Amino acid sequence: MKITISDGTANILDYEAPDDVRLAEFDKHKKALLDMLRSVRRRGPKSRAFDADQAWHGLSGIARSLFGRGSVKQARMPAADRIERLRDIAKILRRAHRLTDRAMPNDVGDDLFSAWWEGTGSEFAKANGSFDPRDMVRKFEKVVKGLAVLEAAASYGAGHVVSPKRGRPAVLSLDDIWNLAVVYRDSTGVIPGACEGPFAEFVEKVLIAAGRPDEIEYGSIVEAIKGARRWALIHPVARKWGPSPFDEDT
Repeated sequence: MKITISDGTANILDYEAPDDVRLAEFDKHKKALLDMLRSVRRRGPKSRAFDADQAWHGLSGIARSLFGRGSVKQARMPAADRIERLRDIAKILRRAHRLTDRAMPNDVGDDLFSAWWEGTGSEFAKANGSFDPRDMVRKFEKVVKGLAVLEAAASYGAGHVVSPKRGRPAVLSLDDIWNLAVVYRDSTGVIPGACEGPFAEFVEKVLIAAGRPDEIEYGSIVEAIKGARRWALIHPVARKWGPSPFDEDT
């Protein structure tokens, strides 16, 4: 896999990274996983065609995330230190967000937007090299809003840090379930269920494909999905992530 880092005008680094053997193994399950999504799609609403490429792109990204967390072992930071670090992050982001908000209506905001455009504009250029100014403004506003989203996430994290427990880790993180639910809903048009059924079976198959059968207990998967759905539906921080894949009106 080739990785290229550019400053917008020239390549700074070209690196040929070795292919991940685990991802190659995951690819062997491509047909089975996509067939599961297709099957649900056939029984769901027929508003759009099944997009196999988009579904597989999302699943491959989730697999890479699972592989990354499983292969990198980090020293455990004490819970109190993690809380303090998260609070510091939230404080800095809050100040940055307020400063940016105050700057937006005046010339400093214009300078900031111009500098952002010059630094990242080439990423959003059309094939002929032109730009849609309105689209660029929307993208910039999304970047600014991201400061508030990260602040909220850091604040939430500081209030929900738990000390690591001995024993087997959680089957899936909240991010994993959220992302799998997004892929499932986008691909099938069906709201992911939080009980035994097609979505839980799909999650189980993804874990098997990712080479984690020793961690799989179907009941634990269902409980993890239920917990993620409760959090996504009722917690205000979840709303800052965007529309929940578990919502009826998403």
